[in-house]
Order: sequence, then C-alpha cells, then structure tokens
Amino acid sequence: MGTNINTDIEGIIRELNLSETDVLFPFFEAVVNSIQSIHEIQKMDNSVQGEVSIFIERDRQELNLFEKEGNYPIKSIKIVDNGIGFNSSNYHDGFLKAHSTKKQNLGGKGLGRFTMLSVFNSIKIKSIYKELSSDECLWLRSFELSRKNGLIPNDPVLAKTQKNTTEITLSDINDKFKQATAKYSQENIADNILEHCLLYYLGDKAPLIRVVEDDEAINLTQQFSPSDFVKHKIEDKILKYDFICYFVKNDKLKAHEYLLCAHNRKVRGKRIDKIFPIFTSKIVNEGEDCWLQIYVVSDYLDGKVNMSRNEIVFPKIQDDFENEDCSLKFDDEHRTVIVEKDIDTFVIKGLENKYQEIIEKRRNYLRCMVNNYMNSDDGLEYRTLNIDNDFLATIPDTADDKKLDDVLHEHQYKKRKEILKKRERLLKKDFSRRKDYQSLLSDVVSLITKEGNLKLGQYVAHRKTIIELLDKYLDWCEENNNYAEEATLHNLIFAMGGSHENTPYDSHNLWLLDDRLAFHRYIYSDKAVSKHKPKKGKTNSRLETDLVIYDVPYTYGEKTDYDEVASAVIFEFKRPDRPLTYDEFSKQMGTQIEAVNEGKVIDKNGKHVTTSESTPIFFYYVCDINAYNSLKSRAKIEGFRETPYKSLMRLVENIYVEIMTYQTLLVNSRRRNKAFFKKLGIE
Repeated sequence: MGTNINTDIEGIIRELNLSETDVLFPFFEAVVNSIQSIHEIQKMDNSVQGEVSIFIERDRQELNLFEKEGNYPIKSIKIVDNGIGFNSSNYHDGFLKAHSTKKQNLGGKGLGRFTMLSVFNSIKIKSIYKELSSDECLWLRSFELSRKNGLIPNDPVLAKTQKNTTEITLSDINDKFKQATAKYSQENIADNILEHCLLYYLGDKAPLIRVVEDDEAINLTQQFSPSDFVKHKIEDKILKYDFICYFVKNDKLKAHEYLLCAHNRKVRGKRIDKIFPIFTSKIVNEGEDCWLQIYVVSDYLDGKVNMSRNEIVFPKIQDDFENEDCSLKFDDEHRTVIVEKDIDTFVIKGLENKYQEIIEKRRNYLRCMVNNYMNSDDGLEYRTLNIDNDFLATIPDTADDKKLDDVLHEHQYKKRKEILKKRERLLKKDFSRRKDYQSLLSDVVSLITKEGNLKLGQYVAHRKTIIELLDKYLDWCEENNNYAEEATLHNLIFAMGGSHENTPYDSHNLWLLDDRLAFHRYIYSDKAVSKHKPKKGKTNSRLETDLVIYDVPYTYGEKTDYDEVASAVIFEFKRPDRPLTYDEFSKQMGTQIEAVNEGKVIDKNGKHVTTSESTPIFFYYVCDINAYNSLKSRAKIEGFRETPYKSLMRLVENIYVEIMTYQTLLVNSRRRNKAFFKKLGIE
C-alpha cells in the first residue's frame, strides 16, 4: 500500500461528479498543465521552444463492443512536454496538496489530478527537472497516483539526460467512460484540444502541440493561424466588468455557438440559434460561407468557474415571469451581479454590430414570410400580433411554414402569459393617490386591450374557418349528390348530446344561427325534452329537438322580475335531400313548442321558474332549398311571409317561427361577420 495524499480522493471525485460528456476534460486539464509548465520555464529561459505531444493508445480488443462508434475505445493517453516539471516546489506545494493555491493566479483549483482520476484509475508520472536552486543537475522524479492505492512515490534520482521532460500517462479507464472515448477519433481529439485551448493561440501563447496516434501526427500549430480564422474582436463592458468576444471561423461546426471561457480555456458552449434564431444558417460574406465560434472572455468568468471547470456558476434570476421566488430581477437597474442572459445579450449585440447587413436581409425576408403567412388561412389567428424586429429575431432564418406556425404559436402564448402576469401585478399594487390610480388604470386597460385583441383575432379567424367549412360541405354534398346524416352537419355547429354544462361558448358555433346564442345559458342538443334541465321531471315528452336554448338575459340576472324564463329558442336541422311536407313540419313544430311549454322551469339553484303565456318562443327550421320550396306555398297560406333574406317567417302572438335554407344560414352568417373579417383583413 502506498502513501496517500492527505485527502479523501473518492470524496473529491464524487464531488466533481463528471458525466460521460465530460470525458475529455481530464485530458484537457493535463494539456493545460503542460502549457502552463512551459510558460513557467520560459520565464527563466525565453529560448525554450515549448512542445507538447499527446500519444493516444486504443484498446483494440474491444471493437466488437464499440463498432457503432467507429473507433476503438481509448486505453491510455500520454502527454509529454518540456516544461519546468515536478520540482520540489511543484510536487510538495502543489501536487501533494488538495485544493492547492499554488497556481491560483492561473485559475488553478488544485484539483486537476482528481479530475483525471474521475475518468482514469491510474496516473503515472515521470518528470526530469531542475531545482530552482543554482544546482545545474537534472533530476528524475517518478511516481504513481491511483484510486485503489493512492500515491506511490519514489525518491528523486539523478537523470541520465540533460533535457527537461515530463511524461504523464493516464490509463485504466473507468468502465463508465469507456464507450464515450470511442466516439472521439484522433482528429476529433485534436479539434477539441484546439477549441479548448484556442485562447492561448489567440494570445500567441501556445506551444507546438501534436496529437499522435499510430505514428500519424496532427500539428495544431499548423492547423490554426489567428489571421486566417479570427474574424472580429469586440471589447465592451457588462455592468462594470470588462468582456472580450473573439469571433472565430470554424468550418467543422454544424451550428454557430459561443463559448464561455475561464483562465484561457473553454468551459462550456451554447448554440447561438437557441438565443438568436435569426442567426441559424451559415453566414455568407465576401464570397465565403462559414460557421462562427465566439469565445467570451472576462476576469468575471474566471472567478465564476466551478471546481470541475465544466460550468460557470451564474445566479438565478427572475425573468420572463419564471423563477418568481427569486429576488434578483433582470430589469433591475441597480443590479450589480451578472447573469447568463447578460452574456446572451452581449453576444447578440456583437453579432448585430458586426453582421448588421446580413441580419437586416434576413429580417426583411422573414418579415415578408410572416406577412404572407398571416394573410393565408393558416395564419389568421396571428393577425393581431405585433411583428417587430425583436420578434423576427426569434424566427430561424431557415424556417418553413410549419416552423413559423410553431414560433407564432409560442409567441402568442408567451404574450398572453406576459399580459396576464403584468395585469395581476398591477392590480395588486397599492395606488392610493389619484395620479397613481390613473396611471394604473391606463396600464391595465392597455394590457387588457392587447390581450383582448389576441383572443378576438383568434375567435374571428375561427368564425371565418367555420363558415368556409360549412360552405365547402354544402358544395360537396351538391356536387356528389351525397348528403351525410344530420350528425355530420350538426356536429359542425354543436356537439351531439352536448349542453351548456359540457360545451363552453367558444367551443360551439351557434352564432351561425343567431349571434344571440353565442353566450348561452341553457343549450341542449339532441336530448329528449324531458331531459332538459329547465324541464327535468316536468314533462312526459320524449321528442328530441336538435337544439333548444332557454335565453335568460344576463343583464337582469337569470330570471325576470316575475321569476319567469325570458324566452325559449328551438332549432331543428334537416338533412339535405330529405323530402318534407308542410304537415310534417307543422306537427314537429307544434309538438316541440308544446313540450317546451309544459311544466315548470327549475333554475340552477333548484328553484321553480315559471313560463307565462306571453313567454316568447322562437322556432327556427333549417332545411335545403328543395324542402324550402316544397314548404313555401302551403306556408304562405298558413300565414308565413317571405323575407328579403330568403326565409319564411310568421309571428302569432308570442310564437315566432322562421323557415330558412342552409344557404340562407351561410349567407346571413357571412354578412353578419363581414365587418369583423374586413377589420382583420381576412375577407
């Protein structure tokens, strides 16, 4: 058993909690340590040409297990550099101390070797170095650190070579990470090192780095030249902190992204199309198209990186009416802490500054696309939305109609939610002064109007669609000489077996018949009259009417001053192409009116409400043109008069009867709603 580092290795590894997606992080840490070690020796001897070589060895016995990944899993990785090495100071004051502060000024957390042990069970180190004293001798220090045995040291001995060299070998990979390593080819690993350490290249501080596998080497220094890849550099402040953005061309990406960086290395990335969808496709500029990778750098981020170096810790914030339990608000002008949305905004501002012409072209294209979609039948419900530049920026510039509808629907939902939340907040405020009250009233009315416009636009668009469906249904019936049963047409207007108890006003289409029925109190559809709530238990009639509506005016409550039902409205729909006689019609009308008039009415509280002899009863009979013509002659003899709207009507005392065709129903409903359609631009 070897000598342990004075700490709980397994406890720290659990605290780091690396996932399979972080499998390369320990490797990155080793490479960064090599770069820093080279920088340290160059401070003493600026003639040193830094070199880092990474050797990848794969487990070639397990391809059958990882064939779908296309590579063998990694067996070991060896990192060799010519940095300062593990001299006594670096070994005793750095390596042997958990949470060492030796490299704090470089962002060191003192946990790099524990990060490596999270993925690899063994770390073997051989380091040839000079002590910081005047001694010119080089020493060899070799030791091993493993999860099983802890630290296994060896005393330093005189080296047989006169060249600083440190080898770190990571081996015996944890089974949890084995498959994850098979996803990375030599080229993938080289690209990830370059991405992780790009800031060293941008600052001209990177040594020569090679990635070697099967005697083939990839030279990162030859792969990247800042002048060829760096498009722009932006410096600005977020609150009181300085930030820098490097815009780098990266043709190996599949989407634009920005990277949060700390201490000259990448921490994590974020796709730009998630925060700025209009910037989804490649940029085309000066004859070349490319993807952008934006590196965000700041001392502020250096201080916010977590122990594992895979996350920047931002505070939670109350934004867009989420996380309302948080006291921190994004729009608080006195806020002194930076949140992730600030970084998003900073990146978007940089894009708008450097790619203004490209973004404006995309806005114009999307504006035309949105307008065309809103002018189509599919986009009717979105007509009332305000299409400004902020909204256009939320639409991917690659969007098709389906994606556009999804974006509009989400925007509509967010706006409605935003309006409701603002209204609730405003109404909870204490405005005791008249001036403040008037301000509150103005704000609330404005918000309610916006909310109402959204809902009204949807409702009017819904009416337009229903009218067109009815029109097409009737055309189809006539062209094919094939009329469906009453249920088909009936369900277009009102669900069969439905009543006011299970059908809200905006889920039926009774306004086709009469706008007074849009807000109903009692509606019954194809139920026996004896089952109707106002007549329940008060009549023996089993005759089913298509629709019965008992109209109780809301203005004066549910009853008249004499506890009487204000009026009763009955509709009867007849299937087109059904032969009808006036006697049949008259019998149905009389029986249904008589059934409705029988017994006492019971209101929603169970109290009796009577119907008087003068209670108005409206009876509407809807049929096709052939049935209408067969009824017309006899109806006129029986006292009906033909109206200018192609219907037959008769008023006898308190009973109003009207016979109309489906075409009349269609034309009249379209005429009544024409002003709304015109206002919304959907005539």
